[in-house]
Amino acid sequence: MSVFAKAKASRSRALKSTISGIAILGVSALLLSACASSSGTTTGGKDLSLKIGSILPQTGTLAVLGPPEIAGVDLAVADINAAKAGLTITVTHKDSGDTSTDIATQSATALLASGVAAIVGAASSGVSKTIIDQITQAKVVQISGANTSPDFSNYADDGYYWRTAPSDVLQGRILGNKILKDGATKVAILYMNDAYGTGLESNVKKSILAGGGSIAGEEIFEPASTDFNSALTSLLATKPDALVVISFDEIKTIAEQLAAKGFDFKKFYGTDGNYGVITKKDTNVDIAGAQFSSPGVAATAKFQADMQSLVKKQGGKELNVFSYAAESYDAVVVTALAALQGGKADGPTIKANLQSVSEKGTKCTTFAECAKLIAEKKDIDYDGLSGPISFDKNGDPTEAYVSIYKYATGNVDSFESQVYGKL
Repeated sequence: MSVFAKAKASRSRALKSTISGIAILGVSALLLSACASSSGTTTGGKDLSLKIGSILPQTGTLAVLGPPEIAGVDLAVADINAAKAGLTITVTHKDSGDTSTDIATQSATALLASGVAAIVGAASSGVSKTIIDQITQAKVVQISGANTSPDFSNYADDGYYWRTAPSDVLQGRILGNKILKDGATKVAILYMNDAYGTGLESNVKKSILAGGGSIAGEEIFEPASTDFNSALTSLLATKPDALVVISFDEIKTIAEQLAAKGFDFKKFYGTDGNYGVITKKDTNVDIAGAQFSSPGVAATAKFQADMQSLVKKQGGKELNVFSYAAESYDAVVVTALAALQGGKADGPTIKANLQSVSEKGTKCTTFAECAKLIAEKKDIDYDGLSGPISFDKNGDPTEAYVSIYKYATGNVDSFESQVYGKL
């Protein structure tokens, strides 16, 4: 081989070596890039996009709770997006109906097919029982701002079911104590036969008996019932000091039938399911003196005004009650914070981070404030509009408030007091 040929061959080998080196570097870079993209965040430096749904009562026996809960969800969505703090959120609202229909199942099917990461609702514990398996088995978080049945505390949901409203263990205890404090010791109870009714009845009764009172009589009714005369006659025959009614909008008929029997509504105690159903517009019956318990805090004037403004902007009707609005607002905020902290807007990530954003770290009270702390790699403890929340491992809040409301002449209701309790 000539000197010229040897030189040419040498240059050729060097070129091949360089190309090979570049190729190896290129493959390495691709491998490193692939590893980086699977390390816990799907944002690629952009805001997380969180898609949620709601299944709340637009129709049915608990429709009175739909408007405030939906308004609470919508206001939370608006506040989260306005914060521009690393996450944007969208919501699709679906009707829950009640347990007499299959609306909730259809709504859950539609939302799951659309790819939501979390669903807020239902309001009714009985309705949630019909959809909880469908939602949680899809590895989508279900978080209710109003479910209070104790049955959910140990439900086999693989950690995907949460709630911002306290179990009726707390409402039952506080309502029972309130009745005894008012001087009644002989109590009658009318309650409906579903998860909400039986759970709350059990805890009210337990509280009254533990406090030295007695149960004069009890009557149970099916959710589809329309006539309560026989049950009421039996209960009033025991001459109770107080009558507890655990129902939904059946209270309208129950109140009319009680009035026809000359009942003194100062002895009437209702619960969250029937609070706010009778309003100033209902002139056929006056329940002045009646008192109601409702888990959660009384909505502040600013919160009420913000929701009314949003509802008006959306073309909706003015809100008359605000039950579970704060709990629904907080349900959305903690869901968004869990996604933000975990770096992914999916069910498993939200599930894995919900407890930690509510119970440890630096206290914060708004999404914007909490999101700033998360960006600084700090642990957070969100205390919301509904209270401290502090989830336990079962997804229940471990501390909460129960409010008491009282009716005056003309069916005008007002906030009386709120009681703090731990579970």
